[in-house]
Order: sequence, then structure tokens, then C-alpha cells
Amino acid sequence: MPVTSNISTLLKYYASKQNSPFIPYKDFCDYIKRYAQHNVEEQPDLVTYLGNPEPAIEKELAPLIESKAVHVNDNNPNKKVIFVTGFYMTKYAERYKEIMANPSIPFPTITDLPKQAPLEVLNKQDSQDLILKLMASQDKNDKNLYAIILPKNVPAVILPGNVPIKILIDAVMEKIRRMLKKEEYHDYYLKKLRISNPGKEISSKNFFNSFLTNPDAALRSLESSGDSFYFWNQLCYFIKQDYEKVKDFTSEDVNVLQSVYIAEIVISYYKNEASANLQRESAIKTLQLCLTKPPYYFTMDTILKFTDTKGIPLYGQFTDKDLKEFLQKETTDAPGNELPKLLVFKIDNGTRYFVYKNNVIPLIVRLASDAHTEIDELLTKDWYKKLHNFEKLPEMTEERAFNERLEDELKLNSPVLYSLLTSSFLPILNMEMQENSTLGAQGSIFEGDELMSYAGILQLNRNEILENAKILLPIWYTIPIISWIIALFTKKRSSKPAKKKSKSTQMVVQSEEVNEELDGLEGKKPQKKAISKRDFLIQAAKEVESNFVPRGSTLESELVTYRKQWNKMISKQANQDLTEDVNSLIRDYMRKVLRTLPAKGFDAERVTNLAETLNDTPNMQKLSEHEAVLHYIELYIIYIVKNLEKSFQ
Repeated sequence: MPVTSNISTLLKYYASKQNSPFIPYKDFCDYIKRYAQHNVEEQPDLVTYLGNPEPAIEKELAPLIESKAVHVNDNNPNKKVIFVTGFYMTKYAERYKEIMANPSIPFPTITDLPKQAPLEVLNKQDSQDLILKLMASQDKNDKNLYAIILPKNVPAVILPGNVPIKILIDAVMEKIRRMLKKEEYHDYYLKKLRISNPGKEISSKNFFNSFLTNPDAALRSLESSGDSFYFWNQLCYFIKQDYEKVKDFTSEDVNVLQSVYIAEIVISYYKNEASANLQRESAIKTLQLCLTKPPYYFTMDTILKFTDTKGIPLYGQFTDKDLKEFLQKETTDAPGNELPKLLVFKIDNGTRYFVYKNNVIPLIVRLASDAHTEIDELLTKDWYKKLHNFEKLPEMTEERAFNERLEDELKLNSPVLYSLLTSSFLPILNMEMQENSTLGAQGSIFEGDELMSYAGILQLNRNEILENAKILLPIWYTIPIISWIIALFTKKRSSKPAKKKSKSTQMVVQSEEVNEELDGLEGKKPQKKAISKRDFLIQAAKEVESNFVPRGSTLESELVTYRKQWNKMISKQANQDLTEDVNSLIRDYMRKVLRTLPAKGFDAERVTNLAETLNDTPNMQKLSEHEAVLHYIELYIIYIVKNLEKSFQ
């Protein structure tokens, strides 16, 4: 043994040398003193044990007594004895190795300890609590000597903390297998198992024979789901039922009962683990399915709010670790030089989105379609104002300037689409599309290897927008001479009123500020206007909106997206009629609800409940794509409440 000053190590060494866990206190003090004198030069810490070592030894023994590593019997001061728990830790660890080689050797029990051994050193715990805890996590340096308390007063099994729980489980299975191999038990329990499972006689027989012939089959059957749990529970129940009736137990009978009780706990643990794994795998598959559905791009906050078909949140059915592993795998694993299945991109404000590779092009096309109308109207109005003031912009006549303007509008009005179009993975995706017919069939926003212009992607024509803006102008703007004269006078008159207006406005503002200061000096407080129920509801709708509309999108664009999913009428008039019918149903429904809805009762949960109730009505059930209809109703309810001032006009 290497030279050491650790009292715990020296106690174990001395006990093994004496081949006894009982060490006379004075003998050990003399041994430590001699040991220190002999090794103090090599280990200077031993200097504390020179002279009278008892005070130093008592100080070192205190934490060992508290942790049950030792027990000091000081009933007789002249015959003080130290009991070293580590002696039996080593002895019983060897016993478990012997049991694995010969299952007939019994488990160590409390009765195996000497009569004078203090039972205080045992860490007594209920079998279920201890075994489940050790199976979930076990410290390799555990120095406890456990007493596993079993039901029905069956002798407790002693297990050293440094013995892996798997060794105990293997020993339990070996003992049950040894008993079932005996001729008088083999046919008896096989027959009971087959009779109890009509229609599954072959499966139960295969389970029974597999357990007896293949030592590894037992744990493998427990670690996988299926009928094995049912067969195991039945087999343990039959054995326990028969052995609990025995009056005079033999050592072998006790071993079988101990093994069956422990086996039931192990089976329960694996059953719960298999059920949790199944639930986790199902939740991950549902998560994967949710990521493939519109709107196709999702933030981490949105992912954490996904629910299953029963409305139960997926987050909780899997852990943070499971989610991180799934996202890590989906965003990194890729064959060869291909892109991974799940792509990640960020917008300017730092928000990160996830989108599946197969959905990138459909998402760009959808967002471009949504942005087309918005930007078309925006440019038309802007150019109309400029033309009305006889101003011209470079983008009205130059295609390059027009595309630069479209890029600026995308940055502002559709940051998600802009980030996708400028992402580093888009050119690589184009290469994969050219090689993969499945990806290529979705359509392309590329012309060869080059990305189409913003005008091409958004399907916006500069000349058409300019013509639409001109159409809005009064007719005399199209007559050159008249328009020139009007422009001449308009420009001269426009500057002065503007200055006057700004000046008067400034004076009004200053006057208001002075009045407010005077009111403050006089101690007057401006009266607050009473907030009506309508204002409460409008404010609540604005707050709830963020729960249903992804970042970077708008309420109106999401309504259009979901409407296209459930309204597939080809005829324009029929499409509009169906949309109006659905909107009317929702408005009529909300008109009744709002009469009794409390001002502070409008939240995300209430919106979902209202939408589900309306979606279950016969008229709504006639529509296809029920999930899209549900989301549309939710969004339209928010739209109605948000615009209460004009919703029912």
C-alpha cells in the first residue's frame, strides 16, 4: 500500500490485515503512531500522529462516523472498538461476483453480519425507492452499505454502494432463471403463462424459452416495449403467489422471493422508461410534422408552443436536451456536400428562424405573393403623391433603381423574405435543385445560376405601377401645357403655406406646453378619460395578436395565407362569395359573443376556445382543411376585435 495519511484508507488496510472489521481503539492508535514514525519523512502530514495520536485520530473519525463509514463502540472506555464498514463493503462486493458465477449462492442479508456488528452502519431504504434511484443514477464512489428493505418481512438484501446496480439485476435474473430451469417448475409455470394468455400461447412460450436459454434476452426484452412487460408481470405474480404461501422457507425459497420482489421493481422502471421513450419519440415526430406545415418558418418561441392533436404542448413531452439534440441533428446531418434538412436564418433584428430545405422555395413564393400586393399598393400610392406634386423618382424610369427600391421595401416590410433571398444557403440549394428533380419540381426563383431580380421574384412591373399611379391623377395632369402651368403655380404656393402651417403648429404646441406648465404650478391634474369596454377589447386584441402571428409577418398576410389553404374555389366570384360567407358567420358569431364578453376576458385561450366552438358547427365542418379553417377563425376574431370601430358598420 502506498504511504498515506488518510485515516479511512489506513482503517481498511488494518482491518483487512487483521481479517476483522473490529479494531481495538488503542491497538489502532499504537499502529498509527508506529506507522507515522516510520513514514513521516515520506509523508509529512503524518507528523500530527507522533507523540499522542488519539486527539488527531478522534478528530479524523468524527466525519467518518457521521457518514457511517465507521462506528465506535465506547460503552467500555477501556475496551473501545472501531467497526470498519469498508471491510464488509469489500467482502460483499466479492460475494456478488461469486453469485454471478454460481446463482445458488444466497444474497448477503443482515443475519450474515456478526451479532456484535452495529446495525447503525447500514443505510436502510425501501426497495422501490432505492432501486429506482440507483437505476436512474448511481455514484461509482458510493460508500454506503445499503440494506434493501423488502415487503412481507422478507430478509433485507445488503448491497454495497460500489457494486453497480446492473450486477444486482443480473444476479436476480440468474436466480429466477435457475429456479425455472428445474424440471418441476419449468412445465408448471410455462403452462400457467400459456393458459393466462389465450390467443398468445406461442408468444408466451417464446418469451419463456428465450428467457431460459438466452442470458441477455431478459434485459433486452425489458428495454424494449411490447408484450414482454405483460408476460414479465404475470410470471413474477405467479411465482410470488406460490412462494408467499410457503410456511417454512429454505435459503433457496428466500432467494427466489427476494429476486422476484426486486425484479418487479426493475420491470416497472423499464416499463415507465419505455412509455416515456415512446411518448418522447411520438412528440418529436409530431414536432417534425409541425415544422413542415405552413407558415413553414418558425422561431424557437413558436416551436416551444407547438401542441399535439389533443392540444397538449409538445414541450414537456420531450426535454430541453431532446429538443437540442433533434435540432442539432436536423441542422447538421447531411449526406456528402448537401445542405442539412433543417436550415437556419436570421433577420436584421437577430430573430432566428428554422425552415425545412424542401419548404424554402414554396415559402419564398408564398411570401413574395403576399409582399406583391402590399408593395404594389405602397408604390402606387407613393408614386401618385409624387406625380401629384409634379415630382419624379429615378425608379420610375430606371430598372436598376426600381430593383433597389424594391430591396429597401423588402427590408422594411418583409424582413423574412429579404433574409431568405440574401441567405448563404440559397445558391447551394439552387445547385441541389438542378441535380434533384424532386426539389426542382417545386419551381425556381433562379435564372440559371443567378437569382432573379426583385422585380421578377415579386412579379412587379415598373411601367404598370407607373400607369396605375397616373390613372389616379385628375385628367388635366395628362395635358402637357395645362399640367405645366398648374405645376408652376402649385410649386410657388406650396412653400409659403407650409411654412405658415409649421409655424402656427409650433405656436400651438408651445402654447399647449405653457398651459400644461401653468396647470402644474396651480396643482391642477388633467382629468383622465374613462376607458370604455371597446378600448379594453381593442388593446387586448393587439396584445393577443403576437401569440398567433409569427414575427416578421402581419395579421392580414396570415389571414390571406390560411384563406388560400381552405378556399380553393377557382372562379374569382365563387372564391370571394365563399370567403364572405365564412367572414359573415364569424362576424355574426362574434356579435353575439361580444355582448356578454367581459372587458378583461379576451386572451389567447379564449380566442382558441371561441374558434374551436365555431369550427365545430355544421356549416364550418363542410369546409375542407379544418386545421387551416381553425387558424383562420382565430385570426379573423382578432381582426374583428382589433378593428371594433369599423367591424360591424
